Amino acid sequence: MSREVLEIKTIREKRLEKRWSQSYLAQLSGVPQPTISQIENGNRRYPTFENIKKIAEALDLRLEDIFLPIQKNTE
Repeated sequence: MSREVLEIKTIREKRLEKRWSQSYLAQLSGVPQPTISQIENGNRRYPTFENIKKIAEALDLRLEDIFLPIQKNTE
């Protein structure tokens, strides 16, 4: 069974690349600005899949860009 980890920095980097504020992303995604802030700052450890999906769609990201497989060290 594969596990995945949320790559938070991708969300923030893409938002800044677009020169969007968190408030603007909130308007486009329907996810409250405080929630976006908590996700970006790592204060919301388990954001809902639905919120991540909405943010990804607003930023024109694929879910694969945000969810990365956990690499196991097999040495």
